[in-house]
Amino acid sequence: MREILPSAYLALCLLLGGASNAGVLATMALQLLGVGLMVIVFASGRTLKIVRSERHLILFGVALLLVGLVQLIPLPPAVWTHLGGRADIVHGFALMKAPLPWLPVSLWPAATVSALVALLPPLTIIVLLAFGGVESLKVFAWTLVILTAAGFLVGFVQLAGGQQSPFYFYHYTNRDQLVGWFANSNHMATLGVMALPFVVALSGRDDGRRQELTHNAGKFAALACLTGFIILGVVADGSVAGILLLVPSLIGCFVLLRTERAGIALPVVVGVVVAALALFVVIAFYSPLLNGFGQTDLGVGTGSRPDIYKTTWNAVRAFAPTGSGLGSFLLVYPGFAPNGLATAVYVNHAHSDYLEFLLETGVAGAVLVVLFLVWWARQTFFAWRDGGPRARFARAASIASALVMAHSLMDYPMRTAAIATLFAACCAMVARPLATVTAQPFSEGGRSGRGKMIQADV
Repeated sequence: MREILPSAYLALCLLLGGASNAGVLATMALQLLGVGLMVIVFASGRTLKIVRSERHLILFGVALLLVGLVQLIPLPPAVWTHLGGRADIVHGFALMKAPLPWLPVSLWPAATVSALVALLPPLTIIVLLAFGGVESLKVFAWTLVILTAAGFLVGFVQLAGGQQSPFYFYHYTNRDQLVGWFANSNHMATLGVMALPFVVALSGRDDGRRQELTHNAGKFAALACLTGFIILGVVADGSVAGILLLVPSLIGCFVLLRTERAGIALPVVVGVVVAALALFVVIAFYSPLLNGFGQTDLGVGTGSRPDIYKTTWNAVRAFAPTGSGLGSFLLVYPGFAPNGLATAVYVNHAHSDYLEFLLETGVAGAVLVVLFLVWWARQTFFAWRDGGPRARFARAASIASALVMAHSLMDYPMRTAAIATLFAACCAMVARPLATVTAQPFSEGGRSGRGKMIQADV
């Protein structure tokens, strides 16, 4: 069961967690299931043994939880009135001639609680992968690749059915575009580019040694078909972000393929990639089903990315250094948007996970992001330097996590339970690039040394 649980939970997150604001009941079910799975795992009697890098990853989650909890602590007026962005609140109480109450840092405590609860699926997948071995990574990768391909298949059915297709799973979605399991076509494209490195990882040997392409030709043919279909799906998705991320994804796949298989000549791989891209781009532009290719507003004016970033940055400066509270963006943003440009379309996210996180958490969030990026870079270096049965999955996870972090610069994929959980899983794989480790239990203090240096039985 410990080998299957991570994959089963990932499958549910992909199928039910494809929206950032919609699908409340489905997201709640994932969170409750996550709590139940962690209780079952810890009650099983199996000791959770981790290396230092995994401990650091868990501590990042704990630190973010603490930031949110501190934001919920009521503060006396003498304190909160001096925090950034509170002048209008003080003025509002003055107009009502009401005494100033004790208030927390968070301007929207209920949303902050929801944001903290949303951490449950990512934390669950980290715990489940920590209990699993190499076999769980193989099952996980197969689950990810197959469900990604199935999502694009559903997307083509959505396109064929038009705007009123019953195969769109969310009421507010990008109709006339390929969205698959998601409400946003950009996020389906992100899933596609994240899945591609794991296709390459599945072609490796269990003993970690390189092998020639002639071995297991049937398996490679199947993986090649899956790769081609996923690339076609990303191109057909119509997402500018997907097309831009497809290039580094394929480059990462090539580097990983060369690392795993010395028998593949460089010109062969380059030729296949160029030919495949040319074919898929031609199909995307000339197919009667694929209308609205690459629609993303990168211009200027209300609703455009630059305008949203400028307005969000003004809010960041106003609420520094404490932030406005996790989950409070939807409440805060309208107060900084020009009233004369108000339309029927509202901005529900900053379209940049980093900017939105900075607004909501302030300096504390910025420090966490920097420390996490340092940790991720260090573990990625170890994953590519060291070999072993888990290394190829850790390398694929490093590519996939880099892609979603890049996408987060100009969108909000991390705000969906599906992508957030997959990203957490990638971080868990990067945290332990070697074999299943026999280290000290979590409760004993983590003096087992660096994760890259510990070898044990698989």
